[in-house]
Amino acid sequence: MTPVYNYLAYGTLPSDQKEAAVTRRRACAYVILDGSLYRRGFSIPLLKCVEEERVDYILREIHEGINDQHLGGRSLARKALRAGYYWPAM
Repeated sequence: MTPVYNYLAYGTLPSDQKEAAVTRRRACAYVILDGSLYRRGFSIPLLKCVEEERVDYILREIHEGINDQHLGGRSLARKALRAGYYWPAM
């Protein structure tokens, strides 16, 4: 997500021409609000993009935390989406 954030925030693109084209194409689905990157969706609200370091914590909190719902992988990912989070490997 760093190339997309850098492109939207500072207007800088990767030096590789193919990566720059991919970054430009992906950037249209994202927006920066108050310094945070959000993914826009057609029929869903803005989803906050999180760093990979926080993904494990978010999934553990949904799976074992206050909700304590031991969900399968696909259900867990959908619940994280409904909670307003997004990461590319979801």
